[in-house]
Amino acid sequence: IILVGKTGTGKSATGNTILGQKRFHSEASPEEVTTGCSRESVEQGGRIISVIDMPGFSGSLTKEVMKTHIEQCVELCVPGPHVFLLVINLDARFTREEVNTVKLIQENFGENAVRFIIVLFTRSDQLEKKTLQRFVGESLNLRKLTDSCGGRYHAFNNKDMRNRSQVTELLEKIDRMIQENGGTHYTNDMFEKAQEKIKIKEMKKKALDVALGVGSVIGTGTAIAGGVVLGVTEAVVAPAGWIQTEACVIQ
Repeated sequence: IILVGKTGTGKSATGNTILGQKRFHSEASPEEVTTGCSRESVEQGGRIISVIDMPGFSGSLTKEVMKTHIEQCVELCVPGPHVFLLVINLDARFTREEVNTVKLIQENFGENAVRFIIVLFTRSDQLEKKTLQRFVGESLNLRKLTDSCGGRYHAFNNKDMRNRSQVTELLEKIDRMIQENGGTHYTNDMFEKAQEKIKIKEMKKKALDVALGVGSVIGTGTAIAGGVVLGVTEAVVAPAGWIQTEACVIQ
């Protein structure tokens, strides 16, 4: 089980609730408490339940740091996780940023990752007499979010860790999702393909930057730079007088 979500949504507390023990450091803080990926496991019902707590997605994190966290996370759950729990604070204002979290997961783990996502709302005690289904149905953005994850969602009250029924119900939903996925889990191969797409996207951006940066220079410089950035070994290089570039070309 990989816990993902924004900073301050209660990921670590959710991990402790699933495990039935306080294994992850959890406290109320405006800053990220979890600074690196960590894994904890317990035996429940004759099987090992492993939970990986990731640092929260934050606009302050650079792509390099985020990539490092994701790689650490993947290494901790070889051969691959069965579920990504997208943790959202039910008591907080729901914004488009939360909706974009699914897109962020897809960008880093691949489009297939949505098959393995369950949305988990924390602070379920704030629902009072309202059902979770009604709460989700009252928000267009929430409906879009849960629909994009196959309509799978659950709620926790992390203040009541002794309520094991909420954990049992979550594990049952995870088991059903695994069956729907043909008994498979998210694999390292899926992750590697997702990372390859990211590299190609970055290479294209660099190629465009090169074209914009040296586009005014006519001659071998542009061809060489473009070939190096794109990894093209067959780049044709000719003397400056032979080539007149009249239009932008991207490869």
